[in-house]
Amino acid sequence: MTLYVAPIVEGQTEFGCLETLLQRVWVQLLQSPVRMQVLLPSRDKRASLVHPAPNMQSLNRKVEEAFGKLAQRIAFDPGSRGLLLILLDSEKDCPAELGPKLLSTARAARSDADIACVLAKRMFENWIVGGASTLAGIKGLPKIIPARSNVEECSGASWLNSQIRKVDPTRIYKKTAYANAFVKKIDLHECRANCPSFDKLCRELQARVPPMVPIVEPENPEAQLPLQPAA
Repeated sequence: MTLYVAPIVEGQTEFGCLETLLQRVWVQLLQSPVRMQVLLPSRDKRASLVHPAPNMQSLNRKVEEAFGKLAQRIAFDPGSRGLLLILLDSEKDCPAELGPKLLSTARAARSDADIACVLAKRMFENWIVGGASTLAGIKGLPKIIPARSNVEECSGASWLNSQIRKVDPTRIYKKTAYANAFVKKIDLHECRANCPSFDKLCRELQARVPPMVPIVEPENPEAQLPLQPAA
């Protein structure tokens, strides 16, 4: 079985490194027994996706686009599952308020799809900051990473930029060049503890991990039974 994930995103950071992050969470953190494949994200400007225009037309279009990608894959892979994942920055909005609104709109557009909506508190880079203890020396960051508190209340991109400039004032944080390298190395457990919005992502994925059931072997019922994913 394969879980196909079709993301809807807004920014360069998510577009470039979301697959890396999702695969790490799925395999390393959740230890899922089944394969995940992340499809090419559908992307639009945040304002278009969250703006309360009539019928949320831009979000609806992206939901249809992402659903089409999932349907195509699942049609050629019987037994697989699909997840449509909306992943945006909350910026100044409250994730607990905006997230359910977007999810409701998306589900109204495709009631036959499995959809999850996760908003990174402030911005995606806050998750990088949340797990940054393992980023010392990477892409110009200091050899010693300072202690961090209230991780989701700062600007993650500004924090990364300030740390890089402490080492070399002529350098700046470049999303497309640095984010994927950071995502490959962040401490996922630390990030989950520091960032409730990242924990939300983990819980959404965990809900799609199939339960394990024993393989029945009638010829030797007393033997220790290995486990396999439930159908």
